[in-house]
Amino acid sequence: MKYQIIFTASAEREIRKLPADGQDEVFEKVQNLGDNPRPHGYKRLTNFKVPNLKFKPLYRIRVGDYRIVYAIQDNIITITVAKIAHRKEVYE
Repeated sequence: MKYQIIFTASAEREIRKLPADGQDEVFEKVQNLGDNPRPHGYKRLTNFKVPNLKFKPLYRIRVGDYRIVYAIQDNIITITVAKIAHRKEVYE
């Protein structure tokens, strides 16, 4: 069963701002979430909120120096990518 992947508008803007090689690597990892939404190394985030996103809980995966924050809706087989940012900026 493959999960549908949806990007928030802010996540789409954030991925476009990444360097070309970073975009490719991040996009590949996001596509892999469709097959396995809980890959090795994923982490559930506590006390982390993304404005205008009501889904809980949120998870993150690491991709080099970047972090992808996402929500999993198992009941509708969907992953919502909420934030993509450098590790220094993602939790601000």
